[in-house]
Amino acid sequence: MRLIGFLPAHPAASGLRCAVVASVGALTLGIIGCGSEAVEPVETAAPAVTTTAPEAIVATTTTVAAASDQVASFLSALALRDTSLLSTTAAELSPGSPIQLYAQHLALAVEAIGAVETASLTEIDGVFELCAADRCSTFSDPQFDPGTGLLADMAVDGRELEFRLAGAGPVVAIDDAQGRIHSAYLSDSGSVNVVIEVTNTSGQELRLLGFAATQTTPEGRVIQPAGAWGASSIASGSSGRALIVVPDGSLSGTVSVPLVLADSTDLELVLPAVS
Repeated sequence: MRLIGFLPAHPAASGLRCAVVASVGALTLGIIGCGSEAVEPVETAAPAVTTTAPEAIVATTTTVAAASDQVASFLSALALRDTSLLSTTAAELSPGSPIQLYAQHLALAVEAIGAVETASLTEIDGVFELCAADRCSTFSDPQFDPGTGLLADMAVDGRELEFRLAGAGPVVAIDDAQGRIHSAYLSDSGSVNVVIEVTNTSGQELRLLGFAATQTTPEGRVIQPAGAWGASSIASGSSGRALIVVPDGSLSGTVSVPLVLADSTDLELVLPAVS
């Protein structure tokens, strides 16, 4: 077992490195003058020839971090539970991939919760284990985009992220507000962690009542949240996010979110999952 250890400080995120190579070619011409037979030699001036060196050809290449470095960078960001580092790491993963969505989802979830305990990270025979408090998760079987070489997916507790995640749902607009589901993650316990985004389009302050939200599953079950964190008050023209934890929920469920304007007007956003 190799102990990667507890991570008390923020290491620099492993990033892509770029190298620029310049190649310049130059062409040189020589001109020779000749005399004629049986006549006095006549001096001739060689015609002036102007040569122009072609513009330098600049080739830009992108160096992709080694597979092991990408995995280590991603898991270190997860262990640190730092919003900024998770966001930076997400930008370095395969665009549009399950693992990028997962990093973005966790960044927003950590932002909503606030202070979160860091986790320990260990590795045994290619299987990584993250533990915080009394909960551990394993990460294994990294997959890479064949075109870019960037990390695209991993298995969490034996199940690929592709089957644990749902992306952004459609934007729903009502009078004075609009919103959408940003992402949802199915945990190993069966809870679905949903990140929602709400924009206040009214001219007054708006309250987001995440603790009173519900999820309606495709089977018609209506589930109360086990907890909610994040924005509770959103200024006019601003947006806020909240994390809602739905026990025994569904990645395909619709989330209903109560809102209250400063003048006590009640609103409700009904946010469908990704179609």
